[in-house]
Amino acid sequence: MQDNIRTHKERKFWSKNASRYDQSIIERHWKIYPSLLDELASDLGTDNTVLEVATGTGLVALKVASAADQVHAIDISPQMIDVARKKAEETGIDNVAFSVEDAYALPFGDGIFDAAICCNALHNMKQPGDALSEIRRVLKPDGRFIAIIAGVGESLKFKIALTISTLIGQLPVFHKLNLDEFANFIGKSGFAVVTKERLKHPEDKMALLYVISKKEE
Repeated sequence: MQDNIRTHKERKFWSKNASRYDQSIIERHWKIYPSLLDELASDLGTDNTVLEVATGTGLVALKVASAADQVHAIDISPQMIDVARKKAEETGIDNVAFSVEDAYALPFGDGIFDAAICCNALHNMKQPGDALSEIRRVLKPDGRFIAIIAGVGESLKFKIALTISTLIGQLPVFHKLNLDEFANFIGKSGFAVVTKERLKHPEDKMALLYVISKKEE
């Protein structure tokens, strides 16, 4: 029952923002995104089967598809997935499978993906550890996991602003971590951290925290 309430609330919030997500969130706040997408595509390598958790409007999935063999991209919001599918149709990209799923219960078998991505979403999840457990389960041994979150914990000002935002229902941010805290969290979730860095365009107020890790057995 509790889980049904959670999924309903999450779907309602993200679906409400789906049509304007790229403009109001990404383009407005993250000038770094084009460079981020290039770095993601490079770090994933080629000819891999890739899972993206919390794909949103498909920005990441459609970017990395050019180098991947197959991309499976999931999101809890049907409206987000609708936007992503429309983009795929418009661009002629046909090796991305979009579907509406819950990150806490992935509909995939164990050890089937070469790599996984979760971009700009773990800090919005109440229980990110549940999503990380599922991501780890579906990755092959030594599978690569790239995780990115907003660097809310890098500044007290950001922490206060996003706490208020969460309380008034504007944008849910439940985890306000700095880079070291984020890397440690990934490391304690069954992954070996390979690299960690802050990514920030000169015009961006807040950095994105970028961690590459590998599944540990």
